[in-house]
Amino acid sequence: MNIAMAGIDHRRASLQLRERFAFTKAEAAEALGRLAEHPALEGAVLLSTCNRTELWLSCAEGAALDPAALLGALKGADPADVPFAVRRGRAAVDHLFALACGLRSRVFGEDQIIAQVKGALALARSCGSADGVLDRLFLSAVTAAKEVKTSVRLTAVDSSSASRAADLICRHFADLKGLPCLVIGNGEMGRLAASTLVSLGCRVEMTVRQYRSGEVKIPAGCRVIRYDERLQGLARCRALVSATASPHHTLRYEEAAPVLADGAERVLIDLAVPRDISSRLGALPSVTLYDIDDLEGGGEGEARRQEVARAEAILQAAADGFCDWCDFRPHLPAVREVAALVADDAAARLELERRARDACEKAAARLLYGLREELDRTLYQDCIEALRRSARPRGE
Repeated sequence: MNIAMAGIDHRRASLQLRERFAFTKAEAAEALGRLAEHPALEGAVLLSTCNRTELWLSCAEGAALDPAALLGALKGADPADVPFAVRRGRAAVDHLFALACGLRSRVFGEDQIIAQVKGALALARSCGSADGVLDRLFLSAVTAAKEVKTSVRLTAVDSSSASRAADLICRHFADLKGLPCLVIGNGEMGRLAASTLVSLGCRVEMTVRQYRSGEVKIPAGCRVIRYDERLQGLARCRALVSATASPHHTLRYEEAAPVLADGAERVLIDLAVPRDISSRLGALPSVTLYDIDDLEGGGEGEARRQEVARAEAILQAAADGFCDWCDFRPHLPAVREVAALVADDAAARLELERRARDACEKAAARLLYGLREELDRTLYQDCIEALRRSARPRGE
């Protein structure tokens, strides 16, 4: 098992640095294509979320690649200037298993990370960069995370990013019933935020770039507006959540500041990396701006420690299973060779037995057919019947 990874996350890097290393889907596909040309690299997966970017490598036997150098090169950065975490072998495996079920998330135990890990593998597969080892590793991590989610209540103490965004809005507005809200972005996080706000009684509008009924998922209770109408929506709303995968601002200062100059109190929550909302808007007197780093998980306690221990036991067993598979993998050619030899030997023996039976049957038939020349025709029936009785196994 020659696995290595390098990455940054919310614990090691500022939001500004994480923005620099964020990859859109198209950028990640291009990067994986470049990595595939490396002669000592057998597989690569690139995981890029709001809170982390990680490059995973499956290296050729005996190769000692530096994942931090490769990740830095993808963004034109010197790895010495970036606080990358580098893990190899079992340490890397344990990290991914814990990551996939939310134990490494800013919002402890959140569910979106499972889909993000699956999405990273799916993209690597589509680019042809997911070899057998990384494919098995990521699938095993997702399977273990799902088992944790069904048997351990990690989210009983903590909430998702969407729920935390709603909590921040609750701090500013005592009554959410009928509160006009705008959600920019129709991705998974945007839909979760919109659904959460609707459940709290808010009046929610959601932007879509192109809307055709049945082709875009819209949470129940939301009104749809076009993306290019977002500034009009901003003028109507008191709370806004932006959660897109756009590399550009959804709310630029020059466009949004005049709208926000009406003096109405507004809460803007930016759940995107790179950020959707210009940080300059947070300096306006009537605006409170939060970004992803302002979301915090629930408090520590004995209940959480017990749940974490249960989750870690499940993850440990699953990681052991993956490592056992890796340890046995080099022996697969020998196993296939032995299986082929056994199959050939069995086939040869069966063929020999079949041929011997055919030969005996032919010899006996020749003798029986010879009776036509040696016996009187009236004796055929009695002689054949006597031979049949003699040929039967004893006891029949």
